[in-house]
Amino acid sequence: MVLYDYHKDRFADPQGKPLSDERMRFTEHLNELRDRLKVVVYVLLVVLIIVVMVPANPAYQVQHPEQYFNLQFLEHTVMAAILGQIVSYVLPPGWGLIAATGLGEGMEVYFIGALLVSVAVTMPVIAYETYRFIDPALKPEEKQLVYPFVIGTSVLFTVGVLFGYFVLAKFLVIALGPFIYSIGIKNPLIDAASFYYVIFLIIGSTGAAFTAPVFIYSLIRLHVLDADFFSRNRVVIWFILWVITGLFLTPDGGPLLDLVLFVPIVTLVEGAVFLAKRTVKGPKPAPAGIQTKAVRGSSPTGPACKNCGAPLSKGQLFCPNCGLSQG
Repeated sequence: MVLYDYHKDRFADPQGKPLSDERMRFTEHLNELRDRLKVVVYVLLVVLIIVVMVPANPAYQVQHPEQYFNLQFLEHTVMAAILGQIVSYVLPPGWGLIAATGLGEGMEVYFIGALLVSVAVTMPVIAYETYRFIDPALKPEEKQLVYPFVIGTSVLFTVGVLFGYFVLAKFLVIALGPFIYSIGIKNPLIDAASFYYVIFLIIGSTGAAFTAPVFIYSLIRLHVLDADFFSRNRVVIWFILWVITGLFLTPDGGPLLDLVLFVPIVTLVEGAVFLAKRTVKGPKPAPAGIQTKAVRGSSPTGPACKNCGAPLSKGQLFCPNCGLSQG
């Protein structure tokens, strides 16, 4: 437990002893993290209430106020409209849903769907608060990434959600439909919970996957990752993305659905790496113990990079540390 001594303007433990600088900094970080999580939670709760309670057609609700006394208003809320749109768009004519696991299935699907929609709407706030939390540790030139990061994350997440809904979810039913018809079922009834959870999984995971290029671009710009790492290990990275796509992002869709999602994700990742290579300014920070300034072409132990001072082998044309030419 940490107390604050207002008389002496300092943090103290329960016995009144002042905290060390390191522990005080840690406490301040925890307080800041708590404050930023509060902002995210408050915004999320407001959006959740709107999605669950606010009618999609306010005029209809005003004309029929009796709905609020028997919970029939839930049939006309924003969330009910979203669920109805999913059914009408994704399911082919003649297909239907059935509550196969009990009376509570409807409530479970309704609130889980509302939570996922609320998280999607709150994504810009989540991205902004995340970046502002790490902002004090960034250099002035690195802080310029905050708005591109927030905007890029929000835009790509939205594009991923729309792609998952309009392309992947529809394609899943189209791909599986012939197999259902082949066993003599012409008007199938699908378990409602299973149907919605698969659609939610596809939409949510696609949205999250589409934000990966923003993180890759930011990590390269911050010199946490090297852009050449992706070039050298392109085949391995593509294979890992294919495995992740097939195992976690496209359930029950087969290799063709995996490919439909795999191609745009790889394209976005390659685009982020290409853009980062063109926009990263200055050499990569030298490792600890390496002189950052050196006499041109020499060091106490032999040839050195004229840019970052890293040691070079005789006749080496490019520095292995910063990658710049020695010409």
